[in-house]
Amino acid sequence: MERGSQQFHLNRSPTLLTPRVTPQNIISTWIWVLISTFIIEGELKLLCHDVDSTSKVVQLQSNISLSCALREECLQLLDVNASHIFWRMNDTQISREQYYFNATVSWVTLKRIDALRTYLTCHINIKGAPNILHRFEIEAGLPPDKPKNISCISYWRVNFTCSWDQGRETHLKTNFTLTRKRQYMKNEICPNLKKSSCSFEYPELDILGNYAIIVEAQNALGKASSDPLDLDVWHTWKTDPPWNVTVHSILGQSRSLLVTWCKPKMAPPNLPLYYDLQYQKVGTSKWIQVKEETTSNTSFVLKNLKPFTNYTVAVRCIGKDQIYWSRWSSVKSGVTSEDNPLTGPSIWRKIKNLDSEGKREVHVQWKALNRSKANGIILGYRVWYEKRRDRKIIQQFNTTSLNSSFLLTHDAYMITVIAYNSAGDSPEATLKVPAVNQMDDLPAVQDITTTSQNNQLLIHWNTSRPPDDGYVIEWCLILNASPCTGPLHWQHEPNTSKMAYLQGDLEKFKRYNISVYAVYTDGAGNPFSIPAYLQQDIPEVGPIIDAPLARETECTIKWHEIPVEKRRGFITNYTIFYKSAKGEAGVTVNSTVHEYTLKSLQKNTDYTFYVMASTVKGGMNSTLNSFTTNALGQRDIVVILVPVLVIFLLLVNMLIICFNNKHRIAKHIWPDVADPAGSSLADWFHEHQYKNDQTPKILNPGNDHYTDISTVEVLYLPEESQLQSIKKDLSSHLHTVEVECPPTVPPHHETTSNGEETKLLQQADTVVYTVLEEGYKSQIPDFCRSLSKQPLLSNTSEKSTSDHETEISALDGVEENWCPQNTDENDVFQQITKINPYLNNSLHMTESKIALDSDSSSNSLIDSSCKEGMKVQGDAGTVNVNPQSSLQDNQPNNPVQTYITVQLLGLMLNNEM
Repeated sequence: MERGSQQFHLNRSPTLLTPRVTPQNIISTWIWVLISTFIIEGELKLLCHDVDSTSKVVQLQSNISLSCALREECLQLLDVNASHIFWRMNDTQISREQYYFNATVSWVTLKRIDALRTYLTCHINIKGAPNILHRFEIEAGLPPDKPKNISCISYWRVNFTCSWDQGRETHLKTNFTLTRKRQYMKNEICPNLKKSSCSFEYPELDILGNYAIIVEAQNALGKASSDPLDLDVWHTWKTDPPWNVTVHSILGQSRSLLVTWCKPKMAPPNLPLYYDLQYQKVGTSKWIQVKEETTSNTSFVLKNLKPFTNYTVAVRCIGKDQIYWSRWSSVKSGVTSEDNPLTGPSIWRKIKNLDSEGKREVHVQWKALNRSKANGIILGYRVWYEKRRDRKIIQQFNTTSLNSSFLLTHDAYMITVIAYNSAGDSPEATLKVPAVNQMDDLPAVQDITTTSQNNQLLIHWNTSRPPDDGYVIEWCLILNASPCTGPLHWQHEPNTSKMAYLQGDLEKFKRYNISVYAVYTDGAGNPFSIPAYLQQDIPEVGPIIDAPLARETECTIKWHEIPVEKRRGFITNYTIFYKSAKGEAGVTVNSTVHEYTLKSLQKNTDYTFYVMASTVKGGMNSTLNSFTTNALGQRDIVVILVPVLVIFLLLVNMLIICFNNKHRIAKHIWPDVADPAGSSLADWFHEHQYKNDQTPKILNPGNDHYTDISTVEVLYLPEESQLQSIKKDLSSHLHTVEVECPPTVPPHHETTSNGEETKLLQQADTVVYTVLEEGYKSQIPDFCRSLSKQPLLSNTSEKSTSDHETEISALDGVEENWCPQNTDENDVFQQITKINPYLNNSLHMTESKIALDSDSSSNSLIDSSCKEGMKVQGDAGTVNVNPQSSLQDNQPNNPVQTYITVQLLGLMLNNEM
């Protein structure tokens, strides 16, 4: 064997193995050990070892011992011995306790081998480096069992095949040999060998004769032979199945089917055959077999079947005196003919209350018959109803629908429904509708409970007495909190039942309304109803929350019920979870509560909350919401608002009182002040000057002597604009002095040229003089009488003409100097102010238009009361009303000041207007 550039040789050293490897050291169950030698390249330059090659295959659970020996010439050259050898099994080092050695040989023993294939290597340490000396491959298995249960079958013009049971698995390659022995004939070895069968192909077939069949098994651990099988070839024939099978219904025989077939094509000639049939309803898995005696017929009638039912049929055959049946033919289907429906439809109703006309609507429903009860295709339904007392049919009609409505009175009725097909009518299905006054008299079911078991809803109920015609269980889907919005379902139960499973496909997590009726001879009584779930779950959504109503330390939370179709179970409770910066808490209420007030909250604090709706399976939360408590409570607001409202109402009341008493209050705050225009002094002064041609004396503030008033000038204002300008000019230059005048002077009335009476001065307590220049100039008129308490005012308009004349004549005797000459102006002003302090503020100007007429009495009045040559001096000069009188004036050129009273000027202007 050559590998690379080095040559290695395998030598045996029996002398080294003889003294160590003995039968006493190796278990007697050894059989074979296979040693595959691999020389591994290392630092060794020559072959230094020998190995023991025994068997390559061992039996499972047996022991094996292997050895590895060093050559003598290598011991001194490499300075090693057998103690330097160590072993590995599948790259795992074996403990030294499992092998032993002498100077040149190392042995290892493996016990109870259970691996089917194992790799073992021996190594040696040379100068600290491990080197592989040899590699062993060990295969484990079992010897073959004796073949059993041999059987042989002859297929016409195909082959002769035998099969057997090979026994346990050997885990080794095992060869089988089948030998066919015939008397006086050479043994035949089966050439077409498979794992557990072998065939002699056509034409090496015999119709008659006896065979002895032997099967032998052999592998590396041993061999085994079967017992001989003696058989008669004639009894080994197996035919093909019948073919061209057909199935037909029989007219007028709704419970029978005719089956026909053809004989098998591959069968020995003149071999009598027996036939076997099997059938089943479509959709089921159970086959029913029918056996018949030998017959040459190739047809058969299946009986006692169900009408209008689909069946599948298969046929097989067996030769006379044969052991083996043929295979089943391919299945064929057929349907039995129709028959009258077996039963009438299941019928039920919904009854509404009486309307205003005494009618009630009865909605009748019935179920379509299933295939087993319809016995054919249902073509329609015949329906009629009648009163129970006279049994006279009121209405009859045919329909293909499964429901109909009737408008009935309060009487008892009977409704009948039959189903019909091509073969005939079904039995009648009747429904009794009790009279209105009878329904409450019929005992109702007292109690209902529901239990979910095996994905079905079990209903329990109790009654005071069993009903005559059993019970009706009614159920329907509840949507939008309205009962029976979905299809109506029902089932009938006998009167002996106290519980029943609902025979329908209920949906999980859906709410149903379950009602149980007790049915009597006169009809069904009132129902007992409850809601139920087949299976519950957590709600699909959480509650919908309204806006919270927050107060000082409380908050009211309202929420809406979850829609029925989204509850997925019964709501057991609601839990309100709320949280603030200081902590969180929760409150649980029962399922009927949809509003709750949280109390003992912190003022002016932000809170977040949500509401969880719970069922027996868990809860679902609403969306997260928030609210903020008020800083002021209701009491605080009341404490603030009540005083404010009280003050406001008091103010309103005071304003109303003041408004209602405004005149009285005005008199107290602003008392009536005498109007100088109404004073009698003006009339007196004017009249005195007119009649006596006397000029009042005034005090000149500049000196101690008296100064006469030379002229009193009245400006003629022909236009309104001139009047306004004069008013402004007077307003900027006037100074006023208020002086009390005698009240005894009668007012003077003068008639103008047009016949109008002019009042020269109205009632007033004072005469106000106006200085027509800048600076203060005082003037005090001569008193007509001494100051007294007598009123100065008199209403000149009320005086008659005779009284006025009497007053004028009385004045004629008054002396010229009617006022004292030594009167001090300060004393006069002090007395005036003391008598009426309001006179200081009584001055007001009056603008008017004065029309001067040379022929009027007013001009003569002014001319007679003033001396000629008197001048009016102002800031712009002196205005001379009468230039001729001024030229005749011989008085000295003393400073002359001209004064006029504002009230007098106003009076004159008013009279002119």
